[in-house]
Amino acid sequence: MSELIPVNIVIADRNYRLRIEPQDEEMVRKTAGLINDKITEFKTNLAGKDMQDYVSMVLLWFATEQ
Repeated sequence: MSELIPVNIVIADRNYRLRIEPQDEEMVRKTAGLINDKITEFKTNLAGKDMQDYVSMVLLWFATEQ
């Protein structure tokens, strides 16, 4: 079992410090980037909502598309 490494991830303008396996770092960073990209997409298409709405929509998208 390998050592866990600390990584800082930003999702929806909030910082999260995670401890993950080194081989998972690229996947975690790509997934966080995808989430942030989808948040930006929803913000562009659905003006006037709050961040919780955007995150919820991304969660629904992720659950149904993936």
